[in-house]
Amino acid sequence: MMRSNLLRHIRQITLSPETKKSRSLRVTIYVVLSVLLYFLFIGNVLPERYDYHVGSIAEKQIKAPTDAVDKRATELAREEAAGKITRQFNRDTGVEQRAVENLDKFFEAIKRVKGDPTIPEAERYENMRKANLQAMIKEDAVKSFLTLPTESLQSVNKEAVRIAENIYSEEIYEETMPVIDQKLDAQLGYSDLDRDKRMIVKELVKTVVRPNMIYDKEATEKKRAEAMQNVSPIMIYMGEIIAKEGERIDESIYSRLKDLKLTDEEPNYLMYVGLAGFVVLWTLVLAFYLELIGSKVGKNNLLLLCLAIIIVLTAAGMKVLSLGESLGFATIGYLTPVAMGTMIVTILFDAQLGIMLSFLFALMTGQVFDAKLQFVFVSFIAGLVGTFAVSRVKHRMVIMRAGFIIAGVNLLTITVMQALASSGTEFSQYLQSLLFGIISGVFSAVVTIGVLPFLESSFGILTPISLLELSNPNHPLLKKLLMEAPGTYHHSLIVGNLAEAAAEMVGADPLLCRVGAYYHDVGKMKRPLFFIENQLSKENPHDKIAPSLSHLIITSHVRDGLEMQEEHRLPKPIRDICLQHHGTTILWYFYNKALEQDKSGTINVDDFRYDGPKPQFKEAAIVMLCDAVEAAVRSMNRPTPNRIESVIHKIFKDRLNDGQLDECDLTLKDLDRIADAFLRTLNGIYHARIEYPELPKSK
Repeated sequence: MMRSNLLRHIRQITLSPETKKSRSLRVTIYVVLSVLLYFLFIGNVLPERYDYHVGSIAEKQIKAPTDAVDKRATELAREEAAGKITRQFNRDTGVEQRAVENLDKFFEAIKRVKGDPTIPEAERYENMRKANLQAMIKEDAVKSFLTLPTESLQSVNKEAVRIAENIYSEEIYEETMPVIDQKLDAQLGYSDLDRDKRMIVKELVKTVVRPNMIYDKEATEKKRAEAMQNVSPIMIYMGEIIAKEGERIDESIYSRLKDLKLTDEEPNYLMYVGLAGFVVLWTLVLAFYLELIGSKVGKNNLLLLCLAIIIVLTAAGMKVLSLGESLGFATIGYLTPVAMGTMIVTILFDAQLGIMLSFLFALMTGQVFDAKLQFVFVSFIAGLVGTFAVSRVKHRMVIMRAGFIIAGVNLLTITVMQALASSGTEFSQYLQSLLFGIISGVFSAVVTIGVLPFLESSFGILTPISLLELSNPNHPLLKKLLMEAPGTYHHSLIVGNLAEAAAEMVGADPLLCRVGAYYHDVGKMKRPLFFIENQLSKENPHDKIAPSLSHLIITSHVRDGLEMQEEHRLPKPIRDICLQHHGTTILWYFYNKALEQDKSGTINVDDFRYDGPKPQFKEAAIVMLCDAVEAAVRSMNRPTPNRIESVIHKIFKDRLNDGQLDECDLTLKDLDRIADAFLRTLNGIYHARIEYPELPKSK
């Protein structure tokens, strides 16, 4: 009861023409589909988080659920690379030049003081001290220079400059200044000066020597930054063991957990956004595809709702199977029910949509099972094979056969993917994979067979399987028609043959036309003797009643048939054919009879019309034309090809002039093709036969 109420509620919402084409409702369906898929997969995308800190003990083995940068290890590696870069120095050639200039100034000052006799002896050092360089020279050293003979100053000056230049020929750092004494001693070892003069020169040169290698802080920091940038990030790869069961969490492990967003304090909001983007893009691709190919699913919200339910069921199957990975079934992704989804879509809608969903479902498989290529590839191939295997299904056993075909193809594709595995596969795991592949194919077929009737009845979708089951002569309604109105039954069979032949010529559904023709006149069972094909005697009950009553009796067979079909739960397209197969045509026989009996002149031709509506689709229009043509040809005494052709064209012309074909999409070219199909079929049925002579009487 609850199921029937739910289905009735769905139909009330989605069956009206306005809601079927409502754009806002269509957008709502896509949004709800996206939300459902998002919450189905959120647990698969977001990894388990752990309430650990440094010093905790890992309760179980922790593996990296995705790739990430090990920030701590990367930072340490970069610091190490930066530490290998020594400080950068620039050589300052001006230091040597200033040292030589200071030496020259010093000796010039010595010469000037020594050459000026007016300067008292006590003031000579004070004059030397006022020179820039001399302030740094000890008083004893200055006095020693002042006591030197003037001729010796020149040689001492040259020797000091030579030693200074030699010292500056090398790189002098602040750190190497303590060894200047040793270098000066080495240089003075080659000097011709006596010991006292050497000591004076050493003291003087030591005073002017400064480091010529100047520390460049900016260049040093730049090179260290370049060295750090050249260090590639150290990665944590998916599947890598972060902590073993029972292992103590140290700073390194805890840092890696944080990098993987596996701690409670580090939620990975980016994954939420990424999953939302994936689901939205997935749904948009589906929506644009339906619009691009002009699919009936994209234009009918009831069919779109059915498709959304199939997608959610398939996704839910993936979700349930993904839980098996935590139980140790590493290859359970081969059980993914993609083939089930594509087979149902192909049977209910078309193979083109089934192929597209094979691709989309394969992407979904990758999202659920950690983007493992083997699962994506096998599910995609299984979906394609399932689509092709049921693209022309005629009975339910074809679905079961398709399941075995999928299982066989799964064995092949799984073997190929396992052979491609770089690390190799254990034989037991390979056997498990094959078993899952076989189960996937068979299970998909079984579920498809079980789900199809529910979807067909819930959404009023006619499949070739349903139509073939309805065309079975053992159907209760057809058996009752045969028993209670045999003439109508025979008429319906011929109309079915005509309709099927015509539908094949104009691209309509031949099977729907045939089955619709079988049931279009079942309403005549209520009063079978009021219809000429069921009258076995020459008495016609209409001769005894008024034309207006005859009109009501004849036209009521449409309403009666609709009630019988609803009672037997026939699909809506069949009921629509029954309702529309007479359109709003006029019962001319009873109208003319009423005119003959009318004496007041109040007869209106519209009072003798059927209630309608006019045919709304090709199949209903074809059955209308078949019904009229078959009845007209049956009433002919000698149906010849020329007379049959004339009747066909007359009926077509009458229907066109009366506007009965205005609301369906048949073209004039289609009508020509239908007329040719009628003519060939009727000539085959009503061809001339020779009269067989009676057998001679035996003696």
